[in-house]
Amino acid sequence: MISKTRNYDLHLVIVFMSLATAMICSFGVGSALLAEAGSISLDMLLIRPDTLGDYMNSPLAVVFNLSLLAGGSCFLLAMVAVFNTYQDGLSRYLAMVGCVVGVSIILMGVFPVNFLDTHRKVSTLYLISSIVLHFVCILDYFKPGSTMNKRMLSLTIIALICGTILIMLLDWNQLDFPPCSNYLPQFCVVSLAMWSLTQANILWCVCLSFSMMKTIKLQQQVAYKWLENY
Repeated sequence: MISKTRNYDLHLVIVFMSLATAMICSFGVGSALLAEAGSISLDMLLIRPDTLGDYMNSPLAVVFNLSLLAGGSCFLLAMVAVFNTYQDGLSRYLAMVGCVVGVSIILMGVFPVNFLDTHRKVSTLYLISSIVLHFVCILDYFKPGSTMNKRMLSLTIIALICGTILIMLLDWNQLDFPPCSNYLPQFCVVSLAMWSLTQANILWCVCLSFSMMKTIKLQQQVAYKWLENY
């Protein structure tokens, strides 16, 4: 009974921390993006997400960076809960990689583009750890009793595609990406891939939370049936 109660509590931590990650990051990124763009339009997608944390040029850089700090901390706590909930090796490896993702998000909030060299290193860590996380998610999807659902798998595939594009475009000498083309300013592959990866990760957190809610409901149904038979 103690073990079941502990697992129930850990599932609740995953639910709330995953939702908190998505809500905090969505608010921080969305508000900073709107303040930078001035109005809602498709041109917003041409603004690189990392530039929103520039204290010298972004109007709501403080909000953006604080949202990374808070959102990354919530994601880190969610992954710690995943590590302590599931005992199989694949789930624990997923949780450990997720912890690296959470730490890298926190560091991007601590070191925005104003600290250019450090920011490039931590943003590259975020990119690589995100790709590894979603690769492990695909492996986890095919294991028996996986908590991954089809929506999470779809988001994982999108994140992997965007992450692969960014890895291919990354200049490993400077740990930065090439500027947008002057010939096609309305189509910036780097910005579009960054935004797609960001949104895929946020929605993945939402789906993880809903998946844990479903798991909690199933556990409650089993508990109620046990009490009725008892």
